[in-house]
Amino acid sequence: MLEKERIFNMIEIRNLEKSFGSIKALNGLNLTVKQGEIYGFIGRNGAGKSTTMNIMAGLSKPDHGTCIIHQKDVKKITHPSELKIGYLPENPSFQGWLTAYETLEFLTGQSTKKEKRENIISLLEWVGLGKAKNRRVGGFSRGMKQRLGMACALIHDPELLILDEPTSALDPEGRSDLLSLIIDLKNKGKTIILSTHILSDVERICDRIGLIHDGKLIIEKQLSELMNDHNKPIIDVEYEDNLPSIFYERISKMKGVFNIEAFRNKLSIFIDDRKDVKEIMRAITLLDIQITCIQLRKNTLEDLFIKEVNGK
Repeated sequence: MLEKERIFNMIEIRNLEKSFGSIKALNGLNLTVKQGEIYGFIGRNGAGKSTTMNIMAGLSKPDHGTCIIHQKDVKKITHPSELKIGYLPENPSFQGWLTAYETLEFLTGQSTKKEKRENIISLLEWVGLGKAKNRRVGGFSRGMKQRLGMACALIHDPELLILDEPTSALDPEGRSDLLSLIIDLKNKGKTIILSTHILSDVERICDRIGLIHDGKLIIEKQLSELMNDHNKPIIDVEYEDNLPSIFYERISKMKGVFNIEAFRNKLSIFIDDRKDVKEIMRAITLLDIQITCIQLRKNTLEDLFIKEVNGK
């Protein structure tokens, strides 16, 4: 294999710790991101995701441990630009009186060269802001600002992109467009870290995931392997009115049922073995409750997320 084709670790984090006063945001975090992959970084609010990404981007220094980016220790850099990273924060902010074009022009050093102008226009068109290039950013919607933030993250053609909730302000069509752009970037050899609460987006495009909880990584694995390891069937039951506790107890004692989650007028029943599904569904339909819908489905990343963080 040629040297340039060899896959290496784009990011290596070992025993990372970071505190803010008495609050310990990171507590011995270990994390690895490989070159050329889309890495889904997930966790509850306050789990330590944003703190970790700020350290990765060179915007904050850890108290202890190491964070190596592009084989450079973030503790030893003097300016974030040394890391060759594109960073999109959750809520990017801009000078409202500048246009979208002027915002990118400023980031490139206000160059007026024809090639730079063409690159800016091409990038704005690529993120879906071609028709808004001469509009002032102060009048942009939050979704448009996220698109502009994506363009800003890409303006210097970085090898590594760190994206914090990039689709949270977008409508379904905009989300789909941006996810397609992220896949396109991966196909061009970029390495991407994606942090989002929209776990279906993670399932759709990520190669590996890291689940952070209370400042520590509790899962890091290939997404396909993770879902295969937890490929347990689930029966969703929707019903009218409230479910008496006696029925909840009866269902939980059925052979093959290992967990039940209740939300409003819905039960999600987790089955240990697919061979028990038919009998469990038959037994549920015989209970004296008004069932409006019953369906069998596969485990999702959201199911796994809830199970893991609630069990800690």
